[in-house]
Amino acid sequence: MSRSRFPWLASFGLLLALLLANSAVAGAAPDPTVDPEPRRYRILMLLWRGETEVEAGFKAYIQERNLPFDLIIRNAGQDSAKIRELVAEARQIKPDLVYTWGTPLTLGVIGAYDLVDPARHLTDLPVVFTMVAYPLESRIVPQLASSGRNVTGTTHTIPAESQIRAIRAYRPMNRLAAVYNPTEPNAVINIGELRKASQRLNFELLAQPLPLDANGRPDPNALPGLLAQLAAREPQFFYLGPDTWVSDHRQIITEEALRHHLPVFTSVDRPIKDSAVLMGLVAPYFHMGRFTAFKAEQILIERRLPQDLPIETLHRFSYIVKLPVARQLDLYPPLAILNYAEVIE
Repeated sequence: MSRSRFPWLASFGLLLALLLANSAVAGAAPDPTVDPEPRRYRILMLLWRGETEVEAGFKAYIQERNLPFDLIIRNAGQDSAKIRELVAEARQIKPDLVYTWGTPLTLGVIGAYDLVDPARHLTDLPVVFTMVAYPLESRIVPQLASSGRNVTGTTHTIPAESQIRAIRAYRPMNRLAAVYNPTEPNAVINIGELRKASQRLNFELLAQPLPLDANGRPDPNALPGLLAQLAAREPQFFYLGPDTWVSDHRQIITEEALRHHLPVFTSVDRPIKDSAVLMGLVAPYFHMGRFTAFKAEQILIERRLPQDLPIETLHRFSYIVKLPVARQLDLYPPLAILNYAEVIE
């Protein structure tokens, strides 16, 4: 057998084959300079009374920022007995974050900060709450700067003194009427805050607890009589605050108030949309949802600890006037208000 006249060609061919093989293997491996598919995060949304504008805002923020969040939605239907089932499901599916809506549901899921029971409450999953009117007074957190645990959230409550000043910007007020659900902690706390404000700002608060029926629930049949009694005492405004039962019956309340020529002020967004309130100073639900989604982003994407994030409300509120109601009452807003109010025709 004759030898090649160029023996170095065989060595070169072998080297070339090895280089090509290594190149093929390297090409099959992932390129470290290319970002892998982003991880997706599961958020378990626990709702108190179904989806609201808050959840619409939450979803809008996720969509606009293209966040890798998958939502699992559950509704307690205002039934406290279902909270235990929701907690059990959260433990079973182990989402990356739990979202809770409202004070009763949030307390049922995580407990008061000084009464946490690991057998009943979530402690190992991060929780972001929203629509909790009084997180301090309801003992969800010991301070707004930090919950001291695996929890943060947002609140929609506007300080009572700011609400009174908003009312007085519209017309003089020395007598304010309200009805409230004595079985709802938020409602009772809110009336207490108004009582404190009445002493500081020198007005009379006419606050009537709703009578309860045989099942211990407020009786809606009592509303016309209560509104008539309050109107007879000639308040300048009727007040709708963070009270779920009262908000659920906002149409009949505002219609009765209008019948007695009594203007209605609200400090929550919901009655603005579909009842005969005259004006309000509110934290819009949609913006509250967006702000809450921002906190979820801080936890899941930025890897911030919930206890390092303060409990906050919006930095700006909306002063809203409904002109059709103003016309019915013959009570038009002062011109100065029109410089900053959102006017609804």
